[in-house]
Amino acid sequence: MEPLIKIDNAHFSYPPEDENTPANEVLKGISLTFEHGELVAVLGHNGSGKSTLAKLLNAVLLPTEGTVTVAGMDTKDEEKLLEIRQHVGMVFQNPDNQIVATIVEEDVAFGLENLGVPSAEMRVRVDQALQAVGMYEYRGHAPHQLSGGQKQRVAIAGIIAMRPDCIVLDEPTAMLDPQGRKEVMRTIKLLNRDYGITVILITHEMDEAAQCDRVIVVDHGTVHLDAPPEQVFSHVQEMRDLGLDVPQATELCYLLREAGYDLPAEILNEQDCVEAITALWQKRLAT
Repeated sequence: MEPLIKIDNAHFSYPPEDENTPANEVLKGISLTFEHGELVAVLGHNGSGKSTLAKLLNAVLLPTEGTVTVAGMDTKDEEKLLEIRQHVGMVFQNPDNQIVATIVEEDVAFGLENLGVPSAEMRVRVDQALQAVGMYEYRGHAPHQLSGGQKQRVAIAGIIAMRPDCIVLDEPTAMLDPQGRKEVMRTIKLLNRDYGITVILITHEMDEAAQCDRVIVVDHGTVHLDAPPEQVFSHVQEMRDLGLDVPQATELCYLLREAGYDLPAEILNEQDCVEAITALWQKRLAT
């Protein structure tokens, strides 16, 4: 099976402000593939090119060199644009900028109306999408009455209703409180696990990235690392040099290793950290 998304030597430059200013090249020859059913995090410091990369994935932006193909379709093919965006949906940082209706279920139906989906089919899709994100009981509510996390889940439902193969989320939890972030991450993992949707998560939150199957680190418009999170976050000093953090549990174990304690480098979460420290302590007591 061919990859769902293939990026081949993609460059992207924003046009210069005037004729005396050179073009700002943000992406510098990126090549990546995204397979069906993956849960992938994309990390990078501000200005690294990660959000520009996200916008290439469903033709919000087009590469200035190289190619991006979605389900075998070149994103530069204008005749395929609608079909490409049915395969790859996008959710952005601020849910208030994505909500267009005064009732939740009407907002979720908005994209389907634009596609001309029949009313009976639309009803089924809206209900299924709201159930998938745990917002069905709020279908008659006004979006402005919802919390930030609930609004973002409604925005995700609007994309799910379009039935894409892939959802790209550009820092969807950046404006949310801790509870809202948990709600959105729970929804993202459920969609990936239970519905088989490929999820590409652009994030600054290292603990969110640690929950993904694969982590891509972008630096100055190039792919610096691309591996499972255990491998990526084991490079603590390298991540620091890139201006990035690692999960707190990983940081603690790194500092303890630096102090001479024999702990694994692949710790990602609190539970594994506690178990590793407990095992080390018991081993020392036994000797």
